[in-house]
Amino acid sequence: MQKQLTEKSFFYHAKCPRWVSRDVVHGAHLDALESLLIDDSVLPEVHEGLLKARGEYEAVRDEDTDDAFQRTVALMQSGAQTIYGAVFVDGHWVGRPDVLERVEGQSDLGRWYYVAIDIKRLHTQKSVRDEHKLQGAFYAELLERVQGVRPTSGYIMTPDGTVMRYDLEAFEVEYRLTLKRIEAILAGEEPEHALTTGCKASPFFAMCLDEASSCDDVSLLNRVRQEEIDELRAAGIDTVLKLATADLATVQSKMFSISDDRVAFLQRQAIALKEHVHDVVEPVEFRASDVEIYFDVESDPVRDVDYLFGVLLVETQKSGHKQATYRAFVAETLDGEREAWEQFAAFLAEHRYAPVYHYGWYEIGVCARMIERYGAPEHAIESWENNFVDVNAALRSRIIFPLSFYSLKDIAQYLGFAWRGEDVGGVNSIRWYHEWLESGNHAALQ
Repeated sequence: MQKQLTEKSFFYHAKCPRWVSRDVVHGAHLDALESLLIDDSVLPEVHEGLLKARGEYEAVRDEDTDDAFQRTVALMQSGAQTIYGAVFVDGHWVGRPDVLERVEGQSDLGRWYYVAIDIKRLHTQKSVRDEHKLQGAFYAELLERVQGVRPTSGYIMTPDGTVMRYDLEAFEVEYRLTLKRIEAILAGEEPEHALTTGCKASPFFAMCLDEASSCDDVSLLNRVRQEEIDELRAAGIDTVLKLATADLATVQSKMFSISDDRVAFLQRQAIALKEHVHDVVEPVEFRASDVEIYFDVESDPVRDVDYLFGVLLVETQKSGHKQATYRAFVAETLDGEREAWEQFAAFLAEHRYAPVYHYGWYEIGVCARMIERYGAPEHAIESWENNFVDVNAALRSRIIFPLSFYSLKDIAQYLGFAWRGEDVGGVNSIRWYHEWLESGNHAALQ
């Protein structure tokens, strides 16, 4: 029996093409929460809350896939305005758009046809990625097979009810190429392997890493792009060792699109990996301050709530002793996000001259969204604009670590740090928050 091709297949392929093939052999290995997180989905109760606010809707709740498909078609033929939980089946293709919306226009159904809308935790048009568009193109093709009309636009509804449109016709070629690659993988073709940051999202990451490590693949280099991998391989540089030991000028002379400086940087990465030592390209300097703030955000994407604004306040005493105090501004209920944010914003305003260190772009983006949604004191906004320091951005081009990935956990472990608790991480934090909301277990909240 041929493996199903679903809307999730496009996300798996975008993250790691071998995820598609390994899913065929081993199964998805994703629980319900992980399955939602992988493509920016939200919980069904969030879906239905949004739809209820918009008016009446019909729902497909049949557990059997074929029955659900028949129910979907019947609702489309009846002209239902809004259909939630639709299911399409065509051979080994199975599509599950969150919402179908009726629009005016001639089709095999009558003087109407349907477009697909997915509900995602996205907040701006720029956050609509190729994977989302591929998913929308897949729905459009399935819709055409039922109603005889192919929608030319795809839609995403945000958790605040905003509907964002994207053009499907301009994305048709990319969709066809990706679909062809996925079908080939499902038919048994093994995709060429390259270790990427997307592999870390896969439940088969350990297999990807072992495979790349066993052959010393050049994709082990941190943030090396696929086109760079292809060009290096074409020049005979397919392992980290070959790049580390090659004559730099010779390699540079064989490159067409990779600059000499970039080749030199990649070689320094290769040497660091082989020698297991970090390489300081340029010292990283941070401004001196008697007060420093280290900041992290924890979010529940499937409920669309940012539930923890955590800070470590480090104050240098006159004696030179550093005193560290942890503060947690927590949304203890789903309605508590605003209060948690306002408490954190007041804290920022109180310490408006202190540098605020964070790791990666996420904290900056969350603060921007909170300021737009709830506002903030003037001094807090000034701190956000002037004092936030992305440690990841500061070190990435200046320090070469002997690592394939530069996540905070990867670098901290390399430097000898360890987490006090086991199984710490973003997904488990969400699980504990869900446990707190559902059971009131204070241990989970802590």
